[in-house]
Amino acid sequence: MSKSPSSSIFKRDCHHNVLKSFSSHDANSIEYAHKQTSVARAAHDDRYVLEWKEDMIDDIIAANIKKKTDDDDDDDGHLFNAALFSASKAWGRRPFLLRNAFDPHKLMVLDNDANIQEADDDDDDSEFGPWPSWQDVVDIASDYDAESRVISHVPGDYSTFDIKWGALSDAEFDEWLSKETSEEAVSDKKAQDVVRKETLVVNDIDRFHPPLADWIYDTFDFIPNWRMDDGQISLAEVNGGIGPHVDNYDVFLIQMNGSRTWQVGKRKIDAMEERDRLIDGINVRVLSDWDDDQDVGNTEVEDWVLNPGDMLYLPPRVPHCGIALSPGCMTLSVGCRAPSVSDFVSRIAEQFSNSLEDVAVRRYTDDDLLIYGSIANFSPGEITAKAKDDAKHLVLNALTKMMDDDSVWDEFFGRFVTEPKRLRNNYPIPLEADEFDGTTIKDVLDGSGMLYHAEGICFSYSAVNSQDVIGTATPIIYRLYVNGEMWQSDLADDGMFYQTIANNRVLDGTMLSKSIGNDKRCEKKVEFLEELVSDGLLYVSEE
Repeated sequence: MSKSPSSSIFKRDCHHNVLKSFSSHDANSIEYAHKQTSVARAAHDDRYVLEWKEDMIDDIIAANIKKKTDDDDDDDGHLFNAALFSASKAWGRRPFLLRNAFDPHKLMVLDNDANIQEADDDDDDSEFGPWPSWQDVVDIASDYDAESRVISHVPGDYSTFDIKWGALSDAEFDEWLSKETSEEAVSDKKAQDVVRKETLVVNDIDRFHPPLADWIYDTFDFIPNWRMDDGQISLAEVNGGIGPHVDNYDVFLIQMNGSRTWQVGKRKIDAMEERDRLIDGINVRVLSDWDDDQDVGNTEVEDWVLNPGDMLYLPPRVPHCGIALSPGCMTLSVGCRAPSVSDFVSRIAEQFSNSLEDVAVRRYTDDDLLIYGSIANFSPGEITAKAKDDAKHLVLNALTKMMDDDSVWDEFFGRFVTEPKRLRNNYPIPLEADEFDGTTIKDVLDGSGMLYHAEGICFSYSAVNSQDVIGTATPIIYRLYVNGEMWQSDLADDGMFYQTIANNRVLDGTMLSKSIGNDKRCEKKVEFLEELVSDGLLYVSEE
């Protein structure tokens, strides 16, 4: 079992045709291709709308999928689960609305002092749910290490959107605390229309609020770790919102408190259409020509009002717009990102640019320049077809060498998808030598305390054919990827150990003991866990 440095080929720091002249025939072909693309896109849109209308699961159908009985001891009061969502067949395809997906009374932290005192008197930890309170979110938004911003606009005028990044000041902190219950008079409608409405958006809430991280991990355990992004929470005053927009990822929008209306377009839009529709002159990505009944192109939108506990799932590229309807409006967004082709290519280029291996530094050569060229017909200004062809093969050969090598590609992919998906300052935080005085790995093995994944850190594992891995005598190499780092072993027992670590956000003594075993290598595994704790990737807690 060893921590592996970056691949020797890709060291990490943090067919061919000659172009023909353009003719009228080519122009007609291009016009025809555009028409065919438009027809195909329209057909795709029609299927999308049809699926929406016919396959949307409503409250009654969802309730029939997950029946509850009075004597069900495991009833947690929540309707949503993996089987229900899978039965909807909505993943990646269309929106899915589920009423009463969760019971907010069992999940929300209580802010009211009387309720907190009553909970203390009853000594009932269940009163303190995993969802953070309004004040918790405002507290986190005041932390300079958090990613927060305030988005404001004048209701009804999307060209007025503005964004302010950074931690809340003391004055803003007090102001946002008061917004939870404030409700302005609505008698003077004209005056209300010119008042800017604000929304506070905070990412990585789960990193700052461990109970939420636990809840997200348990609730969405059917999604691979490397696909998960973060738990984002938005606080909004009445009529607040961030405008009509599209996301590049799957998202579960869960209404925690208050109510919000969601206007959702009935067709997906691509990146080019999004670019063409963005409102110029503002620093927020907001789509133009959006109203309550239809977006641009006469595409209908669906309107839903979400109340506490309701959940709306949206696949990537579906336009949507949320507007707060009541004071104390809190919405949790659980995002599931996936790298784009551009992301992959950019990172591959980065890997090549930092490598000294021959495949990366090899340059274009033309030592046959004077053999196949006619001096008489030589034209110094021409970029020849052969030159382009040779350069293309130079690049393709390097990429093929990477992608055809299962071990190299596995390492690239594993490191890439487990890296932090957003910039974080000084995180994770390595432990200093004098910080090892608390509960240890051996204490956990003895039944005292638990071992946790550090919040916001991705743990994944894989197995790869070892035919291309130098110095291995077994057919399989087992790897653990954590926060962009890799450890590997050729022992199946270590593979099971890696799997246990990656599959469980919380590890208790029984689970660890079974995984570590009692052979002569158990001490090595304990030392490995201590290394992860030292690096800040795991932590031990008595709770």
